[in-house]
Amino acid sequence: MPKYRVYAIASASWLLGEYEAENEDEARDLSQDDDSAEYHPSICHSCAGKIELGDAYKFDAEEVD
Repeated sequence: MPKYRVYAIASASWLLGEYEAENEDEARDLSQDDDSAEYHPSICHSCAGKIELGDAYKFDAEEVD
């Protein structure tokens, strides 16, 4: 009988920064032009043996006070 590895696929988010902008689309654009924004997150040594991080596939923005 064949053996299978089964993976759970999950998503995560991390804060890129806060940007003053006219709307959410402009804020997303500003973040992508920001050289100081961290686009490559890392995980701790313990989790690194179990979790493989992928690339960012969607950018979201929300208004802050």
